[in-house]
Amino acid sequence: MKRIVLGSLDYGLSFSVDRTLRQLLEMGHLSAVGCLVATDLWSRDYKPLLDLSPGLVNRAMIGLTIALSGDRVAPMSRRMQDLKQGVMPSRGWLARRAIFRLMPDEILVGEMVKQIQAFVSRMEAEPEFIALRDGLMEYREVARLVLAAVEEAGLVTRPLLVAADHEGRHYKRLKKDVAAKGYNLLPRGPALPEVADTEELHRLLRGHFDGLSDMTFIPCIPGEADDRLRRDEPKPKLAVRECQRLVLASRRFFQTLDQKDVFLN
Repeated sequence: MKRIVLGSLDYGLSFSVDRTLRQLLEMGHLSAVGCLVATDLWSRDYKPLLDLSPGLVNRAMIGLTIALSGDRVAPMSRRMQDLKQGVMPSRGWLARRAIFRLMPDEILVGEMVKQIQAFVSRMEAEPEFIALRDGLMEYREVARLVLAAVEEAGLVTRPLLVAADHEGRHYKRLKKDVAAKGYNLLPRGPALPEVADTEELHRLLRGHFDGLSDMTFIPCIPGEADDRLRRDEPKPKLAVRECQRLVLASRRFFQTLDQKDVFLN
């Protein structure tokens, strides 16, 4: 029997997404959530997840999605705020500097430490895993800084690190790098298909988990639209979120997992 980690990295994005994720966790239809602590909702919406967390022990993981780029998040450290006049850099800006080893190391580590501390202070626990928004873990220089931030934050436990991809030479190099520091990777597999038709998604899921290694992390984006989400995201993405919400909440989804000899870890 194969284990997969089905997780959303969007907790903190909107009240409706957060509510959907909590419902799926309670149902046992989701096995991981990554919290975006750099959003304006985190300071308010952490509490329902904290209240739910005792019932999730050994059933689901609660982790941290570190945001160093993208919209709807804001820098938490003073130096990161000064870097781009109070907004996060673009993924491309960070990627170019990672390739040429021109990263503002101290600034990025300081920002990550702030986000780790924001998670721990609210959730009263250390993150079970750490992911990077926008797939930035694929850059070896960025992954190196994540390890430095975890050490500087003084975490007692070693969180799992969600790798950007589970194939290719980069994954092997990254696995070797983190193993040398005493960490383990969650290999990141193909995201849940982004389609808007529930019947099509059910059909695609019958082959989606074929060939994956044990404990592969499968990203998903279930959610119900609210006013904030309608303002921030295009209609096609909202339709994908709703489709995934309906399918993941269904009994038929678990029947598919049973038929494929897969269970959620």
